[in-house]
Amino acid sequence: MAIKKHEDIRLNVKPMFLTLYHEYVFEGPCRFGEGMQLEKEFDLHMAAEKFKGWYAQLQAAMPADVVNLLEPVKVERDEQFLTKDEMLETLAEGSEEVDLYYIGYASRPYDLALEFAMRTRKPCAITQACCASSITSAEFLARGLEFYSFEDWAEATEYMTVLRARKVLKDSKILAATRMTSAVSVSAPDSIIDPEKITAKFGTRIRYVSAHELLDQISYDDPMSNHCTPGRMGLNLTGEDEKGIDKLTDEIIDGAEECQMTRDMVKKSVEAYWGINKFMDYFECNAFTCPCPDLCATRRLNQKQFTMCLNHSLNNEQGIPSACEYDLGALVSKIMLQSIGRRPSYMGNCFTSPIRNGVRAPLPKALFFTPEHVDAKTEELADAENVVLTFHSVPPRRWESFDEPYRPYAVREFARSGFGATFRYEFEADRGQVITMCRVDPTCEKLFVAKGTVLTSMGYDQTNCSMGVFFQVKDSNDFFHKQAAIGNHMPLIYGDFEEQVIELGTLLGLEIVNA
Repeated sequence: MAIKKHEDIRLNVKPMFLTLYHEYVFEGPCRFGEGMQLEKEFDLHMAAEKFKGWYAQLQAAMPADVVNLLEPVKVERDEQFLTKDEMLETLAEGSEEVDLYYIGYASRPYDLALEFAMRTRKPCAITQACCASSITSAEFLARGLEFYSFEDWAEATEYMTVLRARKVLKDSKILAATRMTSAVSVSAPDSIIDPEKITAKFGTRIRYVSAHELLDQISYDDPMSNHCTPGRMGLNLTGEDEKGIDKLTDEIIDGAEECQMTRDMVKKSVEAYWGINKFMDYFECNAFTCPCPDLCATRRLNQKQFTMCLNHSLNNEQGIPSACEYDLGALVSKIMLQSIGRRPSYMGNCFTSPIRNGVRAPLPKALFFTPEHVDAKTEELADAENVVLTFHSVPPRRWESFDEPYRPYAVREFARSGFGATFRYEFEADRGQVITMCRVDPTCEKLFVAKGTVLTSMGYDQTNCSMGVFFQVKDSNDFFHKQAAIGNHMPLIYGDFEEQVIELGTLLGLEIVNA
C-alpha cells in the first residue's frame, strides 16, 4: 500500500534574489563611490558575492526534513527601475509548486518583489538585512499579502516547521467511515459541527465511506458478493494480504512483554487494520476516523470480534493520524500535533482530579476502572496537585519519532470476552516527560493548547478504554474550565511544542485558548 504519509511532506521554498545595478557611471543621493566602484561590472560582481553569502545562509537555515529548497531564481534590473513582463515571468516560472518564496536583495528593487507577489499571491519571506526587511514587510502586509519577516536565521528555521504543518493540513485527506450521519458522532457530538468548515479553514479534505461497506470488506469473502455492494468488486482481503497479516500478527505478539490474547483474536484486529488501510490507499487518504458506539450498537464489531483500537495505535505510530469515535476535532488536532512534533500522538477522555479541602475528588469507579485500581492510584498520587487524567486504549509503541525502536508494551483484549486487541503502555516509565496537547473547538474557530508533565499510568493490566496517563498541569481548575468549552478528547504528544502549536493556530486564524 502506498499511503502518502505526512512525514514525507516538505515545504517547497524557492530562493528569489533581486539585483539592482547601474548602467551608467555617476554619483547621486543614493549612489556613491569612486573609480571602478561606479561601474556596472563592479555592481554585478558585488551582487554575485552577496548572493553567494545569502544563499549559503539560507541553505544552512532550511532543515532538510522540513524544507525542500528549490533552485534559486535571479533577476537583474538597472537604475531605470523598469519592471518588464519578462522579469515577472522569469520569477513566476514553476510557481505552482512553490509554497514560499524567500527574498534576497542586492541594492533596492523592493517594488519588483511587490509586483511579483501581487501577481502570484504567493507567500514570501525575508530575513533581516538592514532596512530591506522592514520596507518589504510593510509594503506587503499593507496590501494584504502573506509575508514573514524574521529577525535572524534561527527564527526562520523554527518557523518553517509551522509553515510545513499548515501544508500538511492542506495535503491531508481524511477517510471518514460513517454509519448514520457524516456530521455528528453519537459519542462525540462535541466534535466539529460542520465538516465542510474543516476544508474551508484548513484545506483538509474528507472522503466518506459507509461503515457497513467497510466492515463487509474486512473479510476474505468473494469481493463480488459483499452484502452492501453485491455485484461490485470490493476491496476484500486476499490470500496475499493474509501473508502480511500473519507476519504482522506474529511480530506484535512476539514483541510484547506479555500478551493475554489468543493469536486468532489478535489476528482479527490486525485484519481490521489491514482492511482499513486498503480503503485508505484506494481513497488516497492519509488520516482516518470512524464511529465507536454507533458501530458497537450494530453488533457487527462483536460479530467480527475486533475493535478499532489496534488500528488507531498502529496508524498513529506510523505517521497516519487516526482518531477514535468519529471525532473529527480530535483528528484535525492530531494532524497538527504530529506535523509539528514529528512523532505519534495519543488521545483519550480527559478530566481533572482536583484536591478540595485536602481531599482528592473521586476518580470514576464504574465502567472503565475497578474500585481497587482507583483506590491504588488515588493513594499513589497522594498530595499531587493540578492532576489531569486522559484515558483511551490507543497508545502507540513509539513516542518521540516515527522510526524509533518500539518501547516495552503489552497486548490485552478490549472486551472481557477476549476480542479487540489493544496495546498497553506503562506511562510511569516516563515520569517527568513534558507533553503538549491541543484540540480544535466545535466551531472550528478556537484552539485549546496546554502543556503538562507525566506522573503515572492507569489501566495497564485492565481491559476496555482504561489505558490512561495522569499528568500535571499549571492550574487544573483553569484547565478544566477552558477545556469544558472546547471538548472531551484531548490529543497529546511527548515534548514541549506549546509555542509552535500556538504559532500554527495563530497562522490558521484560530483564537488561542491557552491553559
